[in-house]
Amino acid sequence: QNYLPQQLSEAEIEAIASEVIAELNVTSMKQMGQVMQAVLARTGARADGKAVNQVVRRLLTP
Repeated sequence: QNYLPQQLSEAEIEAIASEVIAELNVTSMKQMGQVMQAVLARTGARADGKAVNQVVRRLLTP
């Protein structure tokens, strides 16, 4: 039996991160901490912090 929550795919993490970036009006890497905090709060244990970091970094890099 599997008691761990199902992990989100990279596409699902990207969708959540994009929503957060739009909601917070984030425009630079300086605000990455705010985005990470909000995304991790929404995903909980369903997303690995390293995966979230990579997605957010990619979305914020011009």
